[in-house]
Amino acid sequence: MILLNDRDVERILSMRECIEVVEEAFKSLGLGNAIMPLRTMIPIEEFNGVILIMPSYIKGLNALATKIVTFYPDNVKFKLPVINAHVIVNNPKTGIVEAVIEANYLTAMRTGAVSGVATKYLARENAKTLAIIGCGVQARTQLWAVITVRNIKEVKAYDIDERRKEEFVREMKERFQLEITSTENAKEAVEEADIIVTATTSSTPVINYEWIKPGTHINAIGAFRPDMREIDSKTILNAKVVVDLREAALKEAGDIIIPIQEGLISREHIYAELSELILNRKPGRKSESEITLFKSVGLAIQDSSVATYILNKIRKQL
Repeated sequence: MILLNDRDVERILSMRECIEVVEEAFKSLGLGNAIMPLRTMIPIEEFNGVILIMPSYIKGLNALATKIVTFYPDNVKFKLPVINAHVIVNNPKTGIVEAVIEANYLTAMRTGAVSGVATKYLARENAKTLAIIGCGVQARTQLWAVITVRNIKEVKAYDIDERRKEEFVREMKERFQLEITSTENAKEAVEEADIIVTATTSSTPVINYEWIKPGTHINAIGAFRPDMREIDSKTILNAKVVVDLREAALKEAGDIIIPIQEGLISREHIYAELSELILNRKPGRKSESEITLFKSVGLAIQDSSVATYILNKIRKQL
């Protein structure tokens, strides 16, 4: 059995590779070649935590794996990661465990990668400016993914934590040699953006429809529970909404569920699943002026596909 930590994953996996692997996984899902129950979520209320169990099997990729991930927002106080994850990879022929992979970095990468895929199909080709709302771990791979698929010239970042915001700007400037600046508020970050990424754990909207210019694409990746939302209802109402999986979004995504409960939209307001765009079953962006929004709650196929890719790549190096 192979044991890999986050440093191993970081050493071996590029964002471009990750985007390609995740796109292939969604293609398999759309073709009916993936078995993936909705994740099991167990709240640990006395400690303000959640544990998630996410199994999946992708037939064409021979990817059989289960991710176990915990989400403890109060860990920030203890200088511990908010998200802790491991992926267990099984041999699909024998069921034998072949690898256990520490998956904090993998989770950030595959979450960034799915935004990269969505941006590829939904953002304007000439998009140049990016806004990042929320400057934690996820923001770093979100930035990396977007600049992998679009020629971004300017990035504006905002976080309610001033220190975290400035650390993000400093680190990303050095790593990617981009023009990155921090802003005093979310409005200042998003009002001129061609692409917006929200990567927060907020329970209330962090952006407002009135701030968003025509033609903007939004990747909303932070909120993953029915009581959490990053996007205001008016933006959802006026956007072409694409999700990773309808069933999952309608069960877990407060950004979708709350406007439905308010009576502003119906379930049919979801335009497409990401796999439908990849397979050309539906067109992505139709005009330069429409607002598009990708809502992701995270799917197990992202983990199993990327974990299997990493394992196969490691084996070739042994």
